[in-house]
Amino acid sequence: MSETAISASNSATGRRPVGRPRGDGKPHLTREVVLSAAARLMAIHGYGGTSIRMIAKDLKASPASLFHLFESKAELLNELIAFAAAPSLAFYARVNELDVPPDVALYKSVFEEAKTVASFDREQAGLFYLPELRQPEFAVAQQVRADMVMHFHGLIIEGCTSGLMATAHPALAAEQVFQLTETSIMAGKNVADLTPDQQAVAAADLALHGLLVDPAQLENIRQQAAQIVLTIDRIAVE
Repeated sequence: MSETAISASNSATGRRPVGRPRGDGKPHLTREVVLSAAARLMAIHGYGGTSIRMIAKDLKASPASLFHLFESKAELLNELIAFAAAPSLAFYARVNELDVPPDVALYKSVFEEAKTVASFDREQAGLFYLPELRQPEFAVAQQVRADMVMHFHGLIIEGCTSGLMATAHPALAAEQVFQLTETSIMAGKNVADLTPDQQAVAAADLALHGLLVDPAQLENIRQQAAQIVLTIDRIAVE
């Protein structure tokens, strides 16, 4: 796991990665170890079908050890979403600091997000579409997603203002572009013959082609985006 990504996640939740010593003498549990196990189990069994006891059993720990780290399963899921999104948000912040046109920044953002999503274990796709995330108790997770969409919204607004892009509804376009980055993991066998890079190019091309005032500039934008060396330092969920 990336220390930078873990730090960003913990900053988002206001928590340090502390844990309680385990009864079997193994190293103490940390928040990120529990989050990784919870992600895997919730992707398989859903939020309702995954209990704290089940996660503890998977980690060969006691439920009390997990409750020492998380007050509730809802808190765990909120932090899990923040944990998973932290590398993307850190990447977006770095992109926003670059002196590049908004169309290039948007292409790079879509490309890297789509590539990261396409690299996920497809069995874990359900984790990011849990219906419970719409409920009020998951306001933290909802805000994390809103922050991610806002990055795309800002670039689209800037692109429209500068005359590079055009859309009647920037907020809707931002949501649609962000959802476009998520589709590879849901496509399954339909894209099995495509590498993550190929899926990312397809997503970024489609997004920009639909927004550019002059689609003929797409190849130039693609080349400029390829010169940006930043990537998303994604945490692997094992």
